[in-house]
Amino acid sequence: MILSIMVMMGLGLIALNSLQQQLSAGLALTSNQHRYVIAWENAASALAWGIRQSWKDSSEPFWQCRNVAAGIIASGTGRVCVRPSLRQDIFLFRGEGKMAEGNESVMQYQQVSVKKQASGEMIFSPLKQGWLDFCPEADEQVCNE
Repeated sequence: MILSIMVMMGLGLIALNSLQQQLSAGLALTSNQHRYVIAWENAASALAWGIRQSWKDSSEPFWQCRNVAAGIIASGTGRVCVRPSLRQDIFLFRGEGKMAEGNESVMQYQQVSVKKQASGEMIFSPLKQGWLDFCPEADEQVCNE
């Protein structure tokens, strides 16, 4: 009788231990997904903020970047960059979002048209269906520079 009770208790401990391991794995997965969603939202916020800013006129094929102003992003960090596209009269915006330092950035892209002002600044207008979550350029190395 005592032996059967001990066996049942042992089986119960094994079942509880495996349940605890499953719950820990589920918690880690949920935590990683939560961080990714926050970084995704930071990238979207950075992109929306950056398009509304005025930028210096530059025909150089390099990224101009700015950190997102405080208060735009609730947690984590964001950065927005702009550069001329490989296509004529099109510019490319890149919004970057991070949840914490050391994490990889989540990036979103927006293709825009440009209106150059007399003051030398550029005003951008998003193209319809120009938003992408991958590099829209034929040469992907352009987005990684």
